Amino acid sequence: MDKIILNGNDLTRHQVIDVAFNNAKVAIDTSKISKSLDYITKKVKEKKIIYGVTTGFGSNSDKLIETKDTVDLQLNLLRSHACGVGNNFSKEIVRAIMVIRLNTLLRGNSGVQKSTVDQLAFLLNNDIHPVIPEQGSVGASGDLCPLSHMALPLIGEGEVEYNGKEYTTADFLETKEAKKIGFKKVTLSYKEGLALNNGTTVMTAVGTIALHKAEQLLKVCTLSSALIFESLCARKNSFAYEPIHKVRNHSGQIEIAQWLTKLLNGSKLINISQKQILTKLINTKQIPDEILSEIEKINSVEAEDEQIQVPGLAIDKMKAAGKSDLANMLTFAKKKWKPQDSYSIRCLPQVFGASKKAIDHVISVVDNELNASVDNPLIFADDDKVVSGGNFHGQPIALVMDYLKLALAEMGNITERQINKMVDTNTNDCMESFLIYGTGLNNGLMIPQYAAAGIVSENKVLVHPASADSIPTCENTEDHVSMGTIAARQAVQIAENVEKITAIAIMTGFYAISMRLEQFATMKMESSPDKTLAPATLDFYNAVKESNKEFANANFLKTDRYLSPEIKSIHAKFGEFAKVADKYLK
Repeated sequence: MDKIILNGNDLTRHQVIDVAFNNAKVAIDTSKISKSLDYITKKVKEKKIIYGVTTGFGSNSDKLIETKDTVDLQLNLLRSHACGVGNNFSKEIVRAIMVIRLNTLLRGNSGVQKSTVDQLAFLLNNDIHPVIPEQGSVGASGDLCPLSHMALPLIGEGEVEYNGKEYTTADFLETKEAKKIGFKKVTLSYKEGLALNNGTTVMTAVGTIALHKAEQLLKVCTLSSALIFESLCARKNSFAYEPIHKVRNHSGQIEIAQWLTKLLNGSKLINISQKQILTKLINTKQIPDEILSEIEKINSVEAEDEQIQVPGLAIDKMKAAGKSDLANMLTFAKKKWKPQDSYSIRCLPQVFGASKKAIDHVISVVDNELNASVDNPLIFADDDKVVSGGNFHGQPIALVMDYLKLALAEMGNITERQINKMVDTNTNDCMESFLIYGTGLNNGLMIPQYAAAGIVSENKVLVHPASADSIPTCENTEDHVSMGTIAARQAVQIAENVEKITAIAIMTGFYAISMRLEQFATMKMESSPDKTLAPATLDFYNAVKESNKEFANANFLKTDRYLSPEIKSIHAKFGEFAKVADKYLK
C-alpha cells in the first residue's frame, strides 16, 4: 500500500479513515516547518514577549518566563494538562487524532522541530498509540487535555498501547520491541507543548469518524428502506416521479429519490395495483365460485389507475370458507385502493434528503478543518509576526457535530417507524402480527421493535446540542468554550445507535419480504426472489441471508429464536451492505 503523503494542505477524510481503520502508513513533507521554528527561536533569544513561549498560559499570561525555563514551561504544560478521565478513545480514533495533528503541524505556523513531527509519524507508522481518555475537553482552547495525552509519549511519559497491550511509556521504552523498532523520546523546543496540545484536532478526528459512519449509514438505511418498500409493494410515484421533487427543488430530496429509483429499478413488487392482485387471485383457480364471481365483477369495473374499493363482504365470505390466505390477499388488494402510502414510506426522500444535505454541510466544514492551522499563538515569519488569536476555538466543529447528531437521529426516528409499521398487522398490509406465524404461541419481532424504540428515545437525549452550553474556565480568561468534543463524541454514539436501529430494520425487512413472497407462493403467484426483487435489493437480500445461517432455514418465520445474535451479525455486515449500495448508486 502506498504511503499517504502529509503536507498540511490536502489531507482528506477518506485518508484519515484509511489511517484509522486500515493502518495506512504516512510520509511527511517537512519543508514548511523550519521557517517558523527559526523565527520563534530567534524571538526567544531576543527576549521578546510571546504568549505561551515566554509567558505563562491562560490567566497566567501576565507572568514572564526566563529564557532558561522556556523548555520546562512546555513540559509542564503537557504534564499538567494530561488529566483526562473516563474510558479511553478507541485505537481508530487515536490514529485519526495523530494523523490530523501531524498534518496541522506540517502547515508551518506552529514552530515545531523536524525531530518532533518525525517521531509522531514514527509512532503512527509503527502502531504505537498514545492512551487518550475520552473526557476532559471543553473545546477551547481546543482539546488541551486529550492532546496532552497524545503528546506525552513523545517525551517518554504517559501511556501507550502496542499490540493490544498498554504500557507506561517509560516501561515500553525498556522493552525489546521498542528498542528493536527504534522508539526514542524527543526534547521539546520553545513552543512545542502548545503546538502539540492546542487545537481542535480531537473533535475533528472524532467528527471524521462520525461522518464516515453517517455516510455509510445513509446508504445502508436507504437500501434497507428499499427492501421494506418492496415488501409493502409500495407506490412508485412518491420517489420515482421526478417532477414532484423538482417543484420543491431541494437537492438532497432529489438525490435520495434518485437513489431509491436506482435501488428499486427492475422490481416486480413495487407499484403493484389492486387490479393486478385481483387478476392474479382469479387465475389461482382456488377461489369458491360464489366469491369468484364477486371478484370478477369488481375487477371488471373501469377506474382511474385501476383502483377499485373491494367490499368487505368478499373478504368475510373468504374467511368463512376457511380461506384465510386468500382473505389476506383480498384484504391486501383492498388496502391498495388507498392512493398513498404512510409517511415513513412516502416521505423518505424528504426526510433522508434533509439528513443528506446536513451531512454534506458537515463534510465541507470538517474537510476544511483537516487542513487548518488551529493552535495559538500562530507564527507568520514572512510578516515578522506571532499572533495570539482564536483558531483553537471549536465552535465551527461543535455546531456541525450537533447538526450531524440531529440528522442521524432523524434517520433513526423514521427507520424505527418503518419497523413498527412492519410488525403491526394493521399497517403491514396483511402480513402476520410481528411477522411470524402462530402468533400467541410465537412472539416474532415484537421485542426488537421495543429495542429500536428504546434506542430512539436514548438518541433524543443525546441530540440535545452540546454547543448550546459554555462554562467559563481558567479564572474566566477563557470565558466562552465550544463543547465541540462532547458534540463529536455524541455524534459517534448516535451514529452507532442508528446502526443498531437499522440492523433491526434490515432483519425486519428480510422477514417481511420472505413472508410476502410466501403469501404469493400460496396464491401460485411469482414468489422467487430472483424474479421479483430489484437487482440491488436481491443482492442485499442475499447478503443478509448469508449473514446468518438461520435465515436459510425455511422455519425462521414459524418459530421463535434467540434474536440478538442475528441483529449483531447483520450489524457486522454494514460495510458489505454499503458496497452493495455503492454498486447501484454510481
